[in-house]
Amino acid sequence: MLSDKDLLIRLLSAMLVGAIIGFERQIRNRHAGIRTFSILCMASTLTAILGLKAGEILDKTNIPQILFAIILGMSFLGAGVIYKEMQKYVIIHGLTTSTTLMMTAVIGVGIGIGYLKASFLAAFLTIFTLIVFRFFEKLFGLKK
Repeated sequence: MLSDKDLLIRLLSAMLVGAIIGFERQIRNRHAGIRTFSILCMASTLTAILGLKAGEILDKTNIPQILFAIILGMSFLGAGVIYKEMQKYVIIHGLTTSTTLMMTAVIGVGIGIGYLKASFLAAFLTIFTLIVFRFFEKLFGLKK
C-alpha cells in the first residue's frame, strides 16, 4: 500500500521533472511547455500508480496493458505537435517536442511505479540531450 507521503513525493517529483523538461521546450518557443509537460508527467505517474493498485485488487496481468495505454494515449498528444511546412521544400516541425513528450510520459510511469532513481537519471539525460546535443547540431551545421 502506497502511503500518502509516498504518493505526494511521486506526484511532486513528476510535476518537477515535467516542469524542468517543459522549461527547456518553452524557452525555445515550442508548442508544449512547462504546464503541458508537468501535467503529462503527473498524469502518467498517477495512471501507473492506479494501475499498480488495480493490479493488487484485480488481475496482475493487466498492469502492462495499463502502462501501454499511457504510451498509446500520449502518442496521440505527440502527433498533435508535429506539422509540416511547405516552402521550397518540406520542413517537419515538432519531432523533438513529440519525442520529448513521449519520454516524459515514460519518466512519469517510472516515477509512478517507484523507480525514482532511474526516472531522475532519465530526466537528467533528456535535458542533457536537449541542451548539449542542440549545441553540437549548431556547431556542426546540422540545424539552422
